[in-house]
Amino acid sequence: MKKPTRNAEPEFVVTMPMGLDGVAASEVAQRAPGASLLSRTSTELRLRGAEVGSLAALRSVNDAWVVVRDYRGIGPRYRDLHALKNLVSRTSLDRALALSQVDGGRRRTTDFALTCSMRGERAYRRLDALKTCEEGLAAQSGGRFRPAATGAALRLWLHLEEDRARLCVALTPKPLHLRDRSVSLPTSLSGPVAYAMAHLTEPRADDVFVDPTCGSGSIALERGENWRHRQLLLGDRSHQAVEAAAANFGPRHKPRSVLWWDAAHLPLGPDSVDALACNPPHGIQMQPEAGLEPLYRGIIGEAARILRAGGRMTFLTPLREMTDRILRDVGGFRIERCFVIDLLGQRPYLYSLRRR
Repeated sequence: MKKPTRNAEPEFVVTMPMGLDGVAASEVAQRAPGASLLSRTSTELRLRGAEVGSLAALRSVNDAWVVVRDYRGIGPRYRDLHALKNLVSRTSLDRALALSQVDGGRRRTTDFALTCSMRGERAYRRLDALKTCEEGLAAQSGGRFRPAATGAALRLWLHLEEDRARLCVALTPKPLHLRDRSVSLPTSLSGPVAYAMAHLTEPRADDVFVDPTCGSGSIALERGENWRHRQLLLGDRSHQAVEAAAANFGPRHKPRSVLWWDAAHLPLGPDSVDALACNPPHGIQMQPEAGLEPLYRGIIGEAARILRAGGRMTFLTPLREMTDRILRDVGGFRIERCFVIDLLGQRPYLYSLRRR
């Protein structure tokens, strides 16, 4: 079995919603220019040479981890769990804890939360792997590390795939995708998806940016928090959404306006906007009385009217056939990308469009 090099440069893993790996790779290149990419899948990047602070500042990812150790030879058989327990019981977390922003290594006893993910057919259950790893951690620490159901600042992740197991420590006490917002609505976008929708509009400091169906303001907040702008304009037909977005913005990110409006009849002039991002109702949690097609036609038609030539638009929807038909009918847009992402178990399409 291959042993890890004691003085090897640490490796990190950042995870993101499926499909946003390109956005995450772009942000890593910007925020952590010294990092080298070791591998990439649709849900994670594996890196070396990154600074912990730069990874903890990422907005496009769900979480960031330091790899404690990769264990080879942990296959699908039940007896492989015994080997896993023995290996974990001989693995020190000290180096990983020193790199993380969690003080778990300096306490007499430390509660930890362990999550487990598995790929492929296995003779044992995920719960079996969790228990085995927890027992190994307790053995190697002499009882200093204790599993806890809730409230643990120290977060560990065990991932099993093919004939290997990977043990990681989270770099931060809470997942990076969680945002501190005053108000959150049931239809609020997750932080990484909202960031991606703003990022794909290719933000510039002189942009007028519009979100015509803002909900609690997630996309516009990501735009305001991560890039400079000339003006942010966001609104919604729901008074509750407008109030939530205004509360979440507070006095920050000016100049900006949070307005009550109809996204199909925007009070904006032709060619007055540089970038637009829209997460319209999908008909799952919210269904307009007149149906989705008239609303989508109105939104896309208004976007074609107010966006300047060359302006960018992102649009998130599970209704690809209908959206493609409306884009053809309205005209004026070029589809630069259209790809599936993971959104709380749903699989909507994220469009990146350019105004001709």
